[in-house]
Amino acid sequence: MKKYFWYIGVGAVLTVLALWCYNRWDIWFYNLPEPAYTAVQVPSRIVLTFGSCGENTRAVSWQCGDTVAASECLYTKISSGDTLRVEAEGKLFVTAGGRCVLYHAELDSLERGATYSYCVNTAGLSSDWQQFDLNANSDSLFSFVYVGDVQDKADGFSRQLLPEIAERFPTDFWIFAGDLIERPHDQYWNEFFVATQPFRMSVPITSCTGNHDYLKGIERRLEERFIYTFPYFLAEQHDNMAVYAMRYGDAAFIYLDTNRDFWHLYSQRQWLEQALKETQMAKWRIVVMHHPVFSIRHKNNNLLIRKAFQSLFAKYKVDLLLAGHEHAYARKTTRAKDGLQTTPVYVISQCSPKDYRINLQSGYDRYGLGNRFYQIVTIANDTLQFLTFTEKHELYDELLLIKSSDGSVLFEDKGIGMLEILNINLDRIAIDGEKRAKYEQIIQQRLNQ
Repeated sequence: MKKYFWYIGVGAVLTVLALWCYNRWDIWFYNLPEPAYTAVQVPSRIVLTFGSCGENTRAVSWQCGDTVAASECLYTKISSGDTLRVEAEGKLFVTAGGRCVLYHAELDSLERGATYSYCVNTAGLSSDWQQFDLNANSDSLFSFVYVGDVQDKADGFSRQLLPEIAERFPTDFWIFAGDLIERPHDQYWNEFFVATQPFRMSVPITSCTGNHDYLKGIERRLEERFIYTFPYFLAEQHDNMAVYAMRYGDAAFIYLDTNRDFWHLYSQRQWLEQALKETQMAKWRIVVMHHPVFSIRHKNNNLLIRKAFQSLFAKYKVDLLLAGHEHAYARKTTRAKDGLQTTPVYVISQCSPKDYRINLQSGYDRYGLGNRFYQIVTIANDTLQFLTFTEKHELYDELLLIKSSDGSVLFEDKGIGMLEILNINLDRIAIDGEKRAKYEQIIQQRLNQ
């Protein structure tokens, strides 16, 4: 009889597991068909980013046609009278929706404080000339925009918001936390290029990888159009992972690829430790990764990522960890044994039209729901200013880090006590009925604290 009940129990468990896998199958393995597209036959979708050597190099990527052709980038330092040519590398992509060719070229040995003009040429067809500047004072002062998941729908709000940010805050460069696109389809790539049109050819754009930039499967695969849009990954790739490290002024920036299995994360840990060792002379160290170390959805989320990287962040005194993925805003500082604030500062942010439910008891100091957010980070010598704004460009959070000569950090946390934006928007989160009532009760409890 006991054996009979044991069989029933095992059968029940297997049935539940099978139903769970059935419900999750499409989430894990199904790639939506890419709608048909036709590649533009003139140089377009031009992106300026950093080159393989970081601050004093630039890379330019673009698309043109559906057949690889002779291509180059022409550039000149304003008032120099010399025009230089760099041969471009082209890569043909045959995707489910069509064919396209991506090109990239690197401009090196650039001078700080100089202004450069450039254009790209493919098969005798040239783009308009564009300009970019190199900050002459980057060792003492620079700023960047940080944006979490964009992941916008067609004709989405990012077309309005991202240009408004660029106009209000003319920073030195941009950082995205991955999930630039809803799916690796041409239509969504086009949405990102349209939204960044006013600034992507004159201000360097960088991004780490996000899960929506991957193709699903038993082993997920990064869609290569991402790599060739941000070609700095080509020079830095470690064990076929999209990782990148660069110096800018007195800060080191490290981009991780967290959309991988444990074995790849362990290999990436070795790369990360070497990158942190090589940047120990930098005053500030900033890590960009799609998945947060500490989840605001469930305490066991991203456990493998935490096991792989967390000890290194503490050991090498990383100052700021910028993440996305969980479609809300959250920020917390680390607490030392004596209760004082210390680094790293953990940030989760998002700029998507889609919200997730989160756990408001997950240990963060600040939360934000029902809104898009972006950050302006300014580094001036020993001071790092971190500002968070809403989609209406209202200041929502403020933190000041002041680094002493011994490497310790003083905090001025001006965000605590600010009005918290915590609400449910049915256009942004699919929640109703009893679930909504329970979630609203949790939000109200947070606001009453």
